[in-house]
Amino acid sequence: MNTYHTSKLPGRTVTTTDGREFLWFSGTDYLGMGHNEDFRRHLQSATETFGNHYGSSRNNSLRLDIYEETEVQLADFLQAPAAAIVSSGMWAGQLLMKVIEPIADGHSNSNRFTYHYAPGVHPALWGNTFQRTELHWKEWAEQTVKKINGTPSGTIHVICSDAVGSPMVSAFDFSIFNALKNPSEVWLVVDESHSLGVVGTGGKGISAQLSEAILHQTIFVSSLNKALGIPAGAIWGAKGAIDTLRKSPWYAGASPPAPAYAYALKALLKDRIYEQQLAQLLNNVFRLGQQIGNTLLFKSIAGYPVFCSSNAALFDHLLANGIMASCFPYPSPADAPVTRIAISSLHQKEDLDRLAEVCKRFIA
Repeated sequence: MNTYHTSKLPGRTVTTTDGREFLWFSGTDYLGMGHNEDFRRHLQSATETFGNHYGSSRNNSLRLDIYEETEVQLADFLQAPAAAIVSSGMWAGQLLMKVIEPIADGHSNSNRFTYHYAPGVHPALWGNTFQRTELHWKEWAEQTVKKINGTPSGTIHVICSDAVGSPMVSAFDFSIFNALKNPSEVWLVVDESHSLGVVGTGGKGISAQLSEAILHQTIFVSSLNKALGIPAGAIWGAKGAIDTLRKSPWYAGASPPAPAYAYALKALLKDRIYEQQLAQLLNNVFRLGQQIGNTLLFKSIAGYPVFCSSNAALFDHLLANGIMASCFPYPSPADAPVTRIAISSLHQKEDLDRLAEVCKRFIA
């Protein structure tokens, strides 16, 4: 696998260190926040107030109000009872997996736990009992519901899944879990890293698929460093669950993200900048979809900014025509590489038209 290097942050284009320029259709900066002027302005202003970093426990005797203010704003955006921000998406997932049993113990008298891991679930949600499954997601979900419904009362079930498939993109129907007969003994843990900001009404994710009973027992985690552009992670759900998490030594012992980024997140949410960027992104995705049509070359989701192919030759074809996508094994070196084309709100009509032309030539 070839690798390429650059000394500048990619936007619509990327220039490699050997001087070649390509149209850039990769990464996860779906809303183009890496080059967003509103973001830049808020961050520069916040740095004057909050400095460059804050290396302290969130549970220290002196606390910066901006973290709590941002968490309230984020929870309001997500229509969730409570939210917490932490240093990264990976830590958000691992922190939750370390405290999920104390969280569940507060709602049940059982001390028996069974974990159900979805196909391809991100390592952020891997626990000590993690086992891979080769089932397709829908088959796994249906079997999981059947298994849980057939288990005698007294066991707490923890279901862990990504919100959308990655790196090979695929949509998941979470309404399957609405058939759980005793949701009070089930906790659903969903990683929204590749859906937050781009899936659901206003980019609020997949929560609308869940019944009220299941949603009450669902905790979401996410990287904020993809569509939202914030180098941090988030956890949201029931207030009691978030309160329990905050009392954990795993939470107290970790430094928070830089407060200037917390301020920028609060401001961008309040000003609805993300929703404006999402509107542009959806226009771009629609334009490309109209041109390439329903081809067997790509696996994609309606309205989602990623087009994937298992055909590794596509990457080289794109590169030879001045377009850089991505093609590498993920999450481990043993995994098959996926050619992944990512659209962003930064792309212009001519960029999308060029991509469509080159892809159609490959198909032909």
